[in-house]
Amino acid sequence: MARSLRNGDFDLVLAIQSPSSPDRWYRVLLDRARALAGETVLSCDCVGWRQDARNLAARRALAAGRSDASLRVPRGCKHTDAAQALLGSPSSAIMPRFRTDHPYVGATRTRWAPLRQFVPEDGWGIQEARVSISDESYHLVLLQATGTTGTTATAAIAFASCHPATLGSRAAPVGDWGGYTIAASFCRQAGVPLAGEPPLHFAEELPTRSTARRAAPQPGTSTREILAIGDQRDLGDGRTPAQRAEITLRLFLGPQHALLERQGFLDVSSGLYPGRVYRLRRDPQRRYERRVRVFESGQYRADYCIVRAQSVPEADQFMSVYFGLIADERRILSVVQRGNIFSPHSDGHEHETVPAVWQPRAGQAAAAA
Repeated sequence: MARSLRNGDFDLVLAIQSPSSPDRWYRVLLDRARALAGETVLSCDCVGWRQDARNLAARRALAAGRSDASLRVPRGCKHTDAAQALLGSPSSAIMPRFRTDHPYVGATRTRWAPLRQFVPEDGWGIQEARVSISDESYHLVLLQATGTTGTTATAAIAFASCHPATLGSRAAPVGDWGGYTIAASFCRQAGVPLAGEPPLHFAEELPTRSTARRAAPQPGTSTREILAIGDQRDLGDGRTPAQRAEITLRLFLGPQHALLERQGFLDVSSGLYPGRVYRLRRDPQRRYERRVRVFESGQYRADYCIVRAQSVPEADQFMSVYFGLIADERRILSVVQRGNIFSPHSDGHEHETVPAVWQPRAGQAAAAA
């Protein structure tokens, strides 16, 4: 399988706007496998990097998954130079803090639903500065998130100064690129599958003759097509709130959504109680939430009733509980009092044949080692 940002083979270091077109964005990516080996190998989408003959052999090797030590990615392009400078500069320990009323934070939390579970409302930091990249002026935005467990993630987005922009107009790209970078980082730190699809970049938004002949992407799979789920029933897209919620759930679960559809549940290993597994099931008719089955050391022990605090679609509730147990298990369990705990099979007599196997989170595995 080809290596890609979507598959988790790369980290997004910098999203940078093209001076020639405000709709074109270049991605500077860090090869994760090479980074773990102590090398900093960067790549870029721009024509300068892709057409540089010195990069050709290295790009082919990276695409084939080869790690030949004799292959070294050369200088690259002006974008990789800027990203290299960002990686080499010490990160600020304390950024000015902002809450959800800031346009950047609001756009990020709206675009990437799991971040509402991973990051508290006051866990956001923002820095902005004017920088020069190859004699061109850019407005650099650094977005930092501090999670409920104290872990942090930072995203960098560079806007070309030649394109007129306001705080409000920058919010959507910051939400797209910054939100994806931070969501991917938190999912990786939590040891769970990468949530969601990378934003569209220039190669997808501006197809060439060859790509134009390919099959068009299915509607409803791009982050730009996902509408916020709220009280409005008619948003002009012909979908109901339940349909939009299902699209959002599919987007953020990624491959896990197909597994959920096939077996009717997803398992979440506890980060607080070794050996405990939460089995989140779905009602086949999507009418109401099912109780969470709790397994201890492989034995089915109890049902937890975690209901919706407000009127939202069933898919939205499932996503909130799923990512909540991953990001802030203690908060989710705080609603489970004595009256919310039931004996096994309290809301159904299904007997799943798949064993509930506890797996340590990434941090637990490192501590154990």
